[in-house]
Amino acid sequence: MKKTFLVITVVLMAFGSIFVSCQSGNDKFAGYEKNDDGLYYKFHVQGDDTLTPKIGDYVTIDMIYASEDSVMFDSKKLPQLMKMPMVEASYKGDIYDGIAMMQIGDSASFICNADSVFLKLFRMPAVPPEFDSLENIYFHIKLNAIESLEEVKAAQAAELKILEAEESKKRYAFMEEKYPDALPVASGLYYIETKEGKGSTPLSGQTVSVHYKGMFLDGTVFDSSLDRGQPIEFPLGQGQVIKGWDEGIGMMRKGGKATLVIPSDIAYGPQGRSSIPPYSTLVFEVELLDIK
Repeated sequence: MKKTFLVITVVLMAFGSIFVSCQSGNDKFAGYEKNDDGLYYKFHVQGDDTLTPKIGDYVTIDMIYASEDSVMFDSKKLPQLMKMPMVEASYKGDIYDGIAMMQIGDSASFICNADSVFLKLFRMPAVPPEFDSLENIYFHIKLNAIESLEEVKAAQAAELKILEAEESKKRYAFMEEKYPDALPVASGLYYIETKEGKGSTPLSGQTVSVHYKGMFLDGTVFDSSLDRGQPIEFPLGQGQVIKGWDEGIGMMRKGGKATLVIPSDIAYGPQGRSSIPPYSTLVFEVELLDIK
């Protein structure tokens, strides 16, 4: 699943190749109107919808932001649609004021002061040196959808239900193909010993040293201590690793190797983590190097 996690980061998305040429004198913003907050705007397309976004809603937009002659960001290069929450404007005339003027299907351009964008909207400590001479930033936006917070939460809940159901099916198919004779322990963990250790079994509170490779069910590696050349060390049974690890490593002997197939409810659960999607069964090839 591609993440649909909602970021409060202003990224701007393309609705076409619109570039605004900056002229001199009184024609500097020719063709633009100015609202009461000082924001310059120009509508290119106005849809038939009457709904405008309000604070707390989520908007799905296409957007670009650019200088007068070059694109700085184009959201069409993102792997997914951009959905962002509507929040209070950080200053009069910022881009949220512009989006609040739009209706579904509208496309428009807005001109914002560059210093205010970097310092107040993007909350940077300073204007990047390469843009310190930039006077204005041009936002080109198409508003595709508006959803309430309740609608967003309902859609997320429905999506998570689907992922939860799919996880068990995928795990069952994986085990049938790879380890048809393996049985889970009470927690749902599958422990498949691949090399018998000759040393002792670690006790809760002892520090263990482990090499590992973490994979999804399709074999994609998401983390590996072997690639880094540095094993991980942690006190067993103290909650410093996922539950499936505390349980699985606790079943090993020093010098042993095993494959741990760990359901999401004893891994990263419905929330996932970083590059790990929600409801992900994880596969770890582990080696218990030492017990301290």
